[in-house]
Amino acid sequence: MLTVRFFLICIVTGLLAGLLPSGASADTLLGYWVLNQELSRELQPANSNQKKSLFGRSKVSPSVVLGGIPIPIPGSGSSKAVSSGPTPDPRVLRCEEMIIELVGDDILFTYVGFGTEQLKQGNDRGTKTTYRPTKLTSRYETTSRKVSKTFELTREGRLHATVRLRPTKGKTLIYHRIFDRAS
Repeated sequence: MLTVRFFLICIVTGLLAGLLPSGASADTLLGYWVLNQELSRELQPANSNQKKSLFGRSKVSPSVVLGGIPIPIPGSGSSKAVSSGPTPDPRVLRCEEMIIELVGDDILFTYVGFGTEQLKQGNDRGTKTTYRPTKLTSRYETTSRKVSKTFELTREGRLHATVRLRPTKGKTLIYHRIFDRAS
């Protein structure tokens, strides 16, 4: 099943690449995108806290596991139950290539090497998504933070992905990624 899905993604990507003239700015988010590391690095704000949190590296409260159930240590500063680990950051922050396509009314993101994410327009299981051909916004909330992702086409035809991570106790972190359309 996974091989068939990958094959279909390759066919759709090939068709999209054939329909879009190279070098021209397309008027849609759909397509195959490659990370532009130089432009992404230039847009990052100078904030030392960003590097500590990127890719899910954050502080975890100490706990003892008893019978497979994590139990917080008294006086550790956290009275909440301890989860199995930190919440991973969105895949768009880790991938270097991605494919965005429409599957019916849903938007399918394929983060090459990191999996897929299917977003439904409107409110679906706590994730609020709005989609226009040139902009997509997705928001959701967990017990530890609020996450907002925005994908928007620039005037130059690039894809600008902005991710805001707002922890319940901490400073809001903003990440920018610029993607170029693969030719």
